Amino acid sequence: MMKKLFFSFMALAAIALVGCKETKDDPQPQPQDGIIQVTHQLGEKVTNPLNLQWCKDSVSAKATLSSLRHISDVFYYMDYQMDMQLDNLLAGNYRTRDAFDKAFNDMMFNPGGEEPVYTPQRIACSGFVCKNEQGELLLGRNFDGDFGPLLMMFNRTNGAKYVQMTDPCYNSLIYINLETKKADGMLSNGKASLHRLLRQPLLTMDGMNEYGLCFGAFQLPKFDTVNIAPIYQEGHGDAMGANLFHNLILSKCKTVKDVETFMSQHDFVTNNTTLNVHWLMADATGDWAMFEFWDNELNVYREDTLYKMSSNTCTPTPYEWYNIENYYRSWIPYTAYPKPGEATKSNWQSFFSSRIRATHMMNNYHPIMSEMEALKCLQEGRYSIEVYDHLTNWSCVYNPKQRTILFCLRNDMSKVYKVDLKKEL
Repeated sequence: MMKKLFFSFMALAAIALVGCKETKDDPQPQPQDGIIQVTHQLGEKVTNPLNLQWCKDSVSAKATLSSLRHISDVFYYMDYQMDMQLDNLLAGNYRTRDAFDKAFNDMMFNPGGEEPVYTPQRIACSGFVCKNEQGELLLGRNFDGDFGPLLMMFNRTNGAKYVQMTDPCYNSLIYINLETKKADGMLSNGKASLHRLLRQPLLTMDGMNEYGLCFGAFQLPKFDTVNIAPIYQEGHGDAMGANLFHNLILSKCKTVKDVETFMSQHDFVTNNTTLNVHWLMADATGDWAMFEFWDNELNVYREDTLYKMSSNTCTPTPYEWYNIENYYRSWIPYTAYPKPGEATKSNWQSFFSSRIRATHMMNNYHPIMSEMEALKCLQEGRYSIEVYDHLTNWSCVYNPKQRTILFCLRNDMSKVYKVDLKKEL
């Protein structure tokens, strides 16, 4: 009897030791059917100092920053647990970037913890909507920026739960090496404090909430050089810029129509003196629309467009080119491209303007595509790393009905990731 009890005890001890080993080691991403499934258990812990003395809510700050994981290459994950006080920020009616940044920094940081954000020099995104074989709406989107990593954040504290796709190099200069023009590993170099990542939700480029509402933001030119922060919609209520707006719609809205109602009840201002923004949005009902401001009023364009695509600009073309009603119906597609390595500082704008990239992508576009086909189509509209140190940071395909995101980084289709928000939110 004693011998049986001894062996039973040893077996339980062995199981316990195996369990401890599994929880101690950080699991690494494993591909399934060629796709890496992203979960919050993946990745390696980042050991940078937290410098919590600069954070007003050190408890939530520690929980947030301790969740940072390095998934692979230039891909990071974080569980954002800070109360952003979105309603208070909206009620503040901030109409300049400086005023809004000061209010947010005062709310989040003690003196010494804040730092001015990095203003990107070139943003050149592109995207489209289509349907898959099951009739489900897909929203595809390239984020073309200044060589930063992807930090995917799961925000469960501010209203509806949502995921945000962000680039930390726009957060602080310490997260980017301007000499080498690389951000690879900068978040996990063991030296840079992570506390400034608490500001990361303000740098959301695209995202999806638990209801399936998703969007992609695209840069537009600004032709008003007189006002520092032009008001694009005035006389409707408290003002919001894109950095606050992206969080508000993901936390409050369920459908594209909800967004339209919300935007019509507030003023919209630019938080950046060099760019304006418009948005391609979709939801789980199958509705989608392009939102943009024209003559200081909100315009919403839906399914009567010929091509269900969006982009921005790199050239001083008149603004009406980028009104989606005119953009894809009137111009003749360009066919000339510089060969790899032949693009220069003087010709990258003319050859790789948003119109040319969109044309290239349209040649591969079909109204019905699988998620993987849509992701490949995005690669045809990418920005090449050959072009003046500019590249596509990430490409992603949102399925609002299924609440899934398929994505890859820096045009690398050898590693395709997928996250299921029904499981992760």
